[in-house]
Amino acid sequence: MADISKINKIDLKILSILQTNARITNQQLAEQVHLSASACLSRVKRLEADGVLKRYITEIDLERLAPHVEAFTEVTLETHALIDFKRFDTAMANVAEVTDSYKISGAYDYLLKFVCTDVKSYNSVSERLITSDLGIAKMNTLIILERTKEFSGFPLDLLIDL
Repeated sequence: MADISKINKIDLKILSILQTNARITNQQLAEQVHLSASACLSRVKRLEADGVLKRYITEIDLERLAPHVEAFTEVTLETHALIDFKRFDTAMANVAEVTDSYKISGAYDYLLKFVCTDVKSYNSVSERLITSDLGIAKMNTLIILERTKEFSGFPLDLLIDL
């Protein structure tokens, strides 16, 4: 974890801008945060080195690209030894259709997000997981009908009080 004492308001502004536009040029970023280009680049490099800036990704509009179905699946494991969770985590990292995996509290152990070509292919993947040796006791699936709010960045100014 980064040393929060190194983060200041300019760093937060840099992070806020980059999380919504990672393709911005350093010069444009520097102008928006009122720094020289070299000072801005130094801050970005420090944020990368500290692990605060983890990666730069491209968001694809899958609706425009290919027919598909997205689903959230709640999973409960039969046993709860540390090795069971590790085995499940490793397995999920190797399932291409699983785009997100969260270990959660509550009635279920995991919340997974799947992206598949259709419901039939989701069913095939979920059956393969259930019949594998992962120790899955129960799966509950919620098909996503429509995304009503897009991720638009973390509310950094609300999370970090400077």
